[in-house]
Amino acid sequence: MLRPLDLILILVMVATATVTYTIKYSAEATLDEVRSLEDQIALEENNIDLLKADEALLTQPARMARLSEFFAAELDLQPAEPEQIATLDQLPPIAPEPQPEELPPLMAGDAPDGTDIVITGSVTP
Repeated sequence: MLRPLDLILILVMVATATVTYTIKYSAEATLDEVRSLEDQIALEENNIDLLKADEALLTQPARMARLSEFFAAELDLQPAEPEQIATLDQLPPIAPEPQPEELPPLMAGDAPDGTDIVITGSVTP
């Protein structure tokens, strides 16, 4: 015959097994998610490397020179003339920094007529 203690221990064992399997399957699901994210990161890093290689190929000076010669009529490109480059004395002067205005301190009773000039939201003037 089963005693009440045996029934309690069987229930505890079944509950423990259930919790163990639940934790195990949630950990495996989390691990699958982490692996999926790592695969996505690796794919994006490969895409970044590919785009950097494409940029390096497309911005080669020899290629740019060929393109500028090919599209010279459409773009109407001309070499820069020396007089197009400004010197420092030809640049406009830098505006001086604005000086902060000297304001009297906001202290109680410092108004010219002797009234309190400090206004708060809870007191009406």
